[in-house]
Amino acid sequence: MQEQANVSTTLIERPLTANFRNGFFAGTVMKWIIAICMLCMACNQSSQQRRTQVKNDSPGSLSVGKNPMDTIPVRSPDHMIMPGKSIGWVGLGTEASALEHLLGRPDLSDAAMGKAWLTWKGKRDLHNHLPELNIYITYRDNSMREKIVRQIRTTSPDFSTEKGLSVYSSYDKLRKDFPGIKKVASYQEDGREILLFDDRDQGIAFEIAIAGKERICTGIIVHEKGKGVNDIYITLHPEMKIYTEAPASE
Repeated sequence: MQEQANVSTTLIERPLTANFRNGFFAGTVMKWIIAICMLCMACNQSSQQRRTQVKNDSPGSLSVGKNPMDTIPVRSPDHMIMPGKSIGWVGLGTEASALEHLLGRPDLSDAAMGKAWLTWKGKRDLHNHLPELNIYITYRDNSMREKIVRQIRTTSPDFSTEKGLSVYSSYDKLRKDFPGIKKVASYQEDGREILLFDDRDQGIAFEIAIAGKERICTGIIVHEKGKGVNDIYITLHPEMKIYTEAPASE
């Protein structure tokens, strides 16, 4: 009789034990899931706080004017404009043979007498503008063995200087960041007057479009320091008017 009772007790305990184990396992798993979810939420909140702090405290959010393009973004090297040196990964003096590897084949090529303007076109931006990257190449020397980059021009707002100046920045920001600029030329394009300002010593020039009372940057050119932008740029706009003397306040 005692043996029968023990068997019955064992039969009863087995499902209870199994249920307990299953419940314990499920509860443990649930606790781990909850813990992982809480950890993920904490990490996400911390990341969001860091992003907010960067947005509020870093140079990337310093406003220098009413124009939203006058803010200073955080740029990666492939989108940096370095006066007298480079735009993105393309630098002055870069061998022309390397351009296709860096940028792909150009969309346009205007070559003559060992010189050429190469053009890469981007996608239309928020202003329905089709940005371009223009690179001027010539032979390195009289040996005429290899060609190198002599001047680089961009009309894309994706590139900017260390202080955040880019296409669509205001003329006021331009004057603030490069007080040594002088108006060196002007021409007509699509019914607008375009003014060309150059900082000869820094090796950077800017196309400024006049729109009503506003003056907005529409193009940036990097050239060799100590040389005027017009020496090469005039081949893009042969009809432009050259100014030999013009005050920076123009």
